[in-house]
Amino acid sequence: MAQTEVLIVGAGPSGLVLALCLHRLGVAVRIVDAASGPGTTSRALVVQARTLELYRTLGLDRQVLDAGHPILALNLWAEGEHRARVELGALGGGLTPHPFVHVYPQDRHEAMLVERLREAGIEVERNCTLLGFEEHGGEVLARLRRASGETETCGALWLVGCDGARSVVRHLIDAGFPGGTYRRCSTWPTSRATARP
Repeated sequence: MAQTEVLIVGAGPSGLVLALCLHRLGVAVRIVDAASGPGTTSRALVVQARTLELYRTLGLDRQVLDAGHPILALNLWAEGEHRARVELGALGGGLTPHPFVHVYPQDRHEAMLVERLREAGIEVERNCTLLGFEEHGGEVLARLRRASGETETCGALWLVGCDGARSVVRHLIDAGFPGGTYRRCSTWPTSRATARP
């Protein structure tokens, strides 16, 4: 017998939002993540318009909009000279209620989603690694290991891999990941500034 309907592996934004959506639909979820805690750096910075539309259905849009800020234009410089200005203020105009690029750093984003899950009575189980799984009679039996070394088997109707680019779930099912890694390192400064007219 399944202990949960859906076992989600990975507590980044995708796994956290999936847990919120499923909970809202009355589906029992369990969410585990190998990391000891949520991210502490900005990593992904932009929340896309379609994500904000989904968040509206979950009652999250206002919180994300208030906590982040839109980017209305980019100024491009090369060798000390201003080369171009790209207006972003009407990006997607007429296609979405959110026709702009919205910045909300991933670490703050994840913290907000974790808090919403906590309010719903769902805790992210940290330091919990998926070791493997088997399918038996319409059920997935997932082997999990905690930081203490303790292992357990979790029965679920569904196993969902939301564990990122180096996904254990994808590796276990031998699914590829089209694309590649950027060889060059890029640095994106994160700052708060006030523009003067």
